[in-house]
Amino acid sequence: MSAELGEIDEVATKKTFERTQPALMACYTTGLDRVEYMAGDVKFFIRVKADGRMRWGFLEQSTLGDRTTETCMLGVLGATQWPLPEGGEAEVHQSLGFDPPPGVRPPADWSPDKVKAAINLKAAEASACKKHGAGVFPITAYVREEHGAGHVVAAGAAAPTGAAAPDVDCILGVVRAMKLPTPGSYAAKVSFSL
Repeated sequence: MSAELGEIDEVATKKTFERTQPALMACYTTGLDRVEYMAGDVKFFIRVKADGRMRWGFLEQSTLGDRTTETCMLGVLGATQWPLPEGGEAEVHQSLGFDPPPGVRPPADWSPDKVKAAINLKAAEASACKKHGAGVFPITAYVREEHGAGHVVAAGAAAPTGAAAPDVDCILGVVRAMKLPTPGSYAAKVSFSL
């Protein structure tokens, strides 16, 4: 077992990401069936083992706003054969952006202040989700009006260092249960931290 990080060929790593583009886009396209106005940026953090397989990966940043799509993308990267690192395991960081689909009206942009009261009400519940010592979770959520109130229809999160997938899923469960102001006749998108 090596305690030091190795190096990974940048050109070969870029080509590997390019090979994953159709599968990553398939995750996104499938997500559009659930959230037709989904768009945003993601930044992946991948730890590559000496054999070229992913040891673990998570989203360092994400404004995509749909955990199912984010998890699908991490699954694609986890099933990918990466270039063999030299001198030990290697870390890979990669950002991707997804534009709104053509002809689809984007959701209204909400300030985090718009959901501050709901965040304060759920803070203790969110803290209980942080079982692995994780810090602050950056969240992005889509809100629609249902029966005169705002409801989270999709949410996603980046993972702080030390967070495990169950922590992220627990936090997003708290977010989906939030009672929010109504955005009116069309959806809103909001990013905040818990």
